[in-house]
Amino acid sequence: MQLASDEQLVDLQFAGLQLIQNSRVLKIGTDSVLLASFIRLRKQEKLVDLGTGTGILPVLLSGRVQAQMIGIELQSSAVELARRNVRLNGLKHVRIIQGDLKDALRLAGQADVVCCNPPYDKPAAGEMKAQQELQIARYEVACTLEDVVRSASSLLSTGGRFYMIHRAVRLAEIIYCMKTYRLEPKLLRPICKNAGAEPRYILIQASKDAAEGMRLLPSLVIYGQDGQYTEEMRRIYHMEE
Repeated sequence: MQLASDEQLVDLQFAGLQLIQNSRVLKIGTDSVLLASFIRLRKQEKLVDLGTGTGILPVLLSGRVQAQMIGIELQSSAVELARRNVRLNGLKHVRIIQGDLKDALRLAGQADVVCCNPPYDKPAAGEMKAQQELQIARYEVACTLEDVVRSASSLLSTGGRFYMIHRAVRLAEIIYCMKTYRLEPKLLRPICKNAGAEPRYILIQASKDAAEGMRLLPSLVIYGQDGQYTEEMRRIYHMEE
């Protein structure tokens, strides 16, 4: 595998999977790994990943299930990288499409499952990165939370599932937006840096046109008292295998 000077090949330590990443496209983070572990997908189902970036979610999910997956990505540099990652891992059931997630239904057709690790912050929040590619990945420059939720809803039929990770501080906005677009929140899991810490992120799953009623799951704690990954995090990262 020929790599450019700014590229690295990462061993994902799971099912023989690898990932090429570079400084121009947002690199793999804990949030992507946690979201992938939260998603439930069956072999006969079709999944669409909105804003796939390097293709990390379809790649990780392929280690568990060989379902049909489509990644939609706006930025050409990320599309090229995601397609190389699909080829690198021999994922013939994964397809990467270049386009705007706001046009997801036309690009990908209906799906059983939709997932997204979206931009977390509004443009005015904090100091924006100078590089445009990273701005689009981190901030709501090219799409908003509402765009993501609306697109997810358009892809799903009744009973279809939407999975997302986001900042805990935006939870009220997330739930309101989901309900507006007929996505009923069903599972919510806070993510805490350590036991007793305030959650900074949340994992959430919603179902299209479902009855009201949401389960609040136990917090996912990242670090133990010793400063090392908790047992659950070690399992998520397949460190015990």
